[in-house]
Amino acid sequence: MTTSTGGLRGTKVTAALVNFGLVAAGLACLFVALAMDANWSERHFLPVWTWTWETQLRIVLILRLLIATVGLALVFLLRPWLVQACLAGRALAALRSITVFALAGLAALLATELILRTQTWRAAQEQFGLVDPLRIPDGEFGWSFAANRAATVTLDGRPVHYATGPFGFRAARVGLAPDFARPTIVFAGESIVFGYGLDWPDTIPVLVQAKTGIQTANIAVNAQATDQIFMRLRRELRRFEHPVAVVIPFMPRLLDRNLDGDKPHLDAALRWHVAGPPPIRLVELTRRLLRYRDPDDIARGEATTSAVLKGAIAAAEARGARAIVLVPQYLPEAPVERSIRHEVLDRAGIPYLLVPIPRQWRSPTHYHPTREGALRIAERISEELSKPSGKAQPGASCIVDGCRPDTVPGERH
Repeated sequence: MTTSTGGLRGTKVTAALVNFGLVAAGLACLFVALAMDANWSERHFLPVWTWTWETQLRIVLILRLLIATVGLALVFLLRPWLVQACLAGRALAALRSITVFALAGLAALLATELILRTQTWRAAQEQFGLVDPLRIPDGEFGWSFAANRAATVTLDGRPVHYATGPFGFRAARVGLAPDFARPTIVFAGESIVFGYGLDWPDTIPVLVQAKTGIQTANIAVNAQATDQIFMRLRRELRRFEHPVAVVIPFMPRLLDRNLDGDKPHLDAALRWHVAGPPPIRLVELTRRLLRYRDPDDIARGEATTSAVLKGAIAAAEARGARAIVLVPQYLPEAPVERSIRHEVLDRAGIPYLLVPIPRQWRSPTHYHPTREGALRIAERISEELSKPSGKAQPGASCIVDGCRPDTVPGERH
């Protein structure tokens, strides 16, 4: 009788512990789902190129609902079954079933990681030999454009023609290079400056040349981060005997690229680091899908971006050239984007040229400025170059009809 009573008591204790543990785990999931609000999202996610911030918040909402569903399943599905199994004396059998299920999931994850390690790891933006304009590997800063190549692609239902010269700069025709002895405005950057989706006459550098009468050179390369842009500028600027100005872009939507360590990159001290794969590749692929970032990593990326932009400004001024940090402001600007702009530029005291770009001046498919957007950017750059000081100022007024001027560049959200 004593043994029977003790066994019954032990069974009830086990069931109670299981009941308490699963309720606690379920409530923890619900607490996490509730805590993942808009403020949490702004601390852990960066705006990205291909989605609006509202879309990213919807993705987070789906993730919150999944976590909450797991919590409810623990409380209302798994808990009753496991408690009943404990009371019926089947605790060990139930535990074995759960263990087998967990081990199977762990084995699947491990197998996936091992398969990923058999493949060559590439940075998120690497696209060698896949699309035009064609990119080729570059050991110093990751990738550049293939030299002396012409291509035609179809974007937004129309053909777009690309050509590069002997140094991989975008050109009017294959093999054409700028006259390095002439005064030149050098345009460093990524796909916006390169003119993705635009024919040569409609690109920002060509429009600026038409307005100023000064030769321009387009050394931009698609999908490069700010540090890659600076490294390419540092290498190519020495070719130009009389650089008049250097234009380098920054957008809050591009900050996510600056945190990637699987491409050649710079730190906040402008020290060069070789590209390397992530410690756990499956984790990195999941992070790319969800766009999650640790707040400390975001702060580090903001500090590094500020240092890189200051380095680019110093490199231009050392050659006697004006430096213009171009900031295309995609409207409507989300609070998180304004916050990043404040941290990277305003807080660091970096002057910049803010050019609002409304939705109708952007491609609906690849999100780059249309000819109208490129023309407006070119007009503002030309206006800045016409000023004696050549200084771009933070917090430029909004120049689009019906939009709100950016009167709070220092506002933190």
